[in-house]
Amino acid sequence: MSKIPICKEDISAKWLTDRLTSLGYCRIDKLQLEVMTGHNPHLSQLFRVQIEYSARTSNHPNVVVLKIPPADHVIRLREAALGPYESEAGCYQLLEKFQGFSLPLMYSLTQNSDEATACFVFEDIGPLPKGRKYAQLGLQETHRVLEFIAAYQAMFWLDESLSQHGWIRDSSWSHLFNQNLMESVLGWQAIKQDEKIEKTDGLISAGEFLGSGLIDLMNVMNDRPNTLTHNDLHQGNILLRQSDSAFEPVVIDWQLTAYAGGTNDLAKFLMTAVPFRIFSDNEKSLVGYYVDCLQGRGISDYSFDECWRDYRRAQVMVLANYAISGVHRLPDGILQISKGDSTRAVIKAFGIIDPQELVDVLP
Repeated sequence: MSKIPICKEDISAKWLTDRLTSLGYCRIDKLQLEVMTGHNPHLSQLFRVQIEYSARTSNHPNVVVLKIPPADHVIRLREAALGPYESEAGCYQLLEKFQGFSLPLMYSLTQNSDEATACFVFEDIGPLPKGRKYAQLGLQETHRVLEFIAAYQAMFWLDESLSQHGWIRDSSWSHLFNQNLMESVLGWQAIKQDEKIEKTDGLISAGEFLGSGLIDLMNVMNDRPNTLTHNDLHQGNILLRQSDSAFEPVVIDWQLTAYAGGTNDLAKFLMTAVPFRIFSDNEKSLVGYYVDCLQGRGISDYSFDECWRDYRRAQVMVLANYAISGVHRLPDGILQISKGDSTRAVIKAFGIIDPQELVDVLP
């Protein structure tokens, strides 16, 4: 029997009242729950909750977001064994000073130590405009995310104590998330067979490296300076909070954290979350901005040239991840690659890469 809510019916006015008492005395009379976009019952359930109070303080929110684990017992324990709930809880505690700014405010965290699961009560950043799947980042918002990436990475740069936390994975895990690297070959075959995908020279250079070549790539990537990494900075994990007349990006879903090279986050963010026009016109200056932000926070021994090399290598590993996780075989035996937004963005990003540069930086 779970000690935290695992279904909509478990979320009562009394339960949420107890969760919000840290903000002051309140009494909730009624809740209205809405299943949110992004609801994934195999990993977590998301609800936007409208609250009606009969007693409250000015600190109490009118709307919150609840994140609870799956209802199915087998799925819940299987997922918990991989550590996503402990990882997210641990990261929000490590990065508490960023809450309300680059992270959502966390009003309540309740953990079930027996199951290694957790439920969260977060601030509601607000729904996306009608018709949009993702937050729309401009160059200014892109810079703000890079500043935040550099900020949390600088805090834990070469901090070996992170490896003592059982919920933080190691560098080797972060490359392919324990996936079979040889399955990247199948993904590359699916990409090559898809007539709708443009096979640019940069994409071909990266794709032909997938498979056993990734072993050598992972070995050299383990030589990067390690730090706290999010590892899943795709477009769906970045929201926009309106502040006065501006929009500030907010990063969510810290379930795949690792003590690994910082360019993991840099590559995935630039390739999947930044609009292609901005990415293609500003790629080098954006990487430079990230390095400048690191140096501004005291990380002086990681040069632009080192970062650029590590970034290019990380891009190949991002392609490998999507080639593995996005491929499936149709009933007639034909391999098909995912048409998801992030997969398409990663493939497109290789269109602006000089293939000879890839050859030069790959081991």
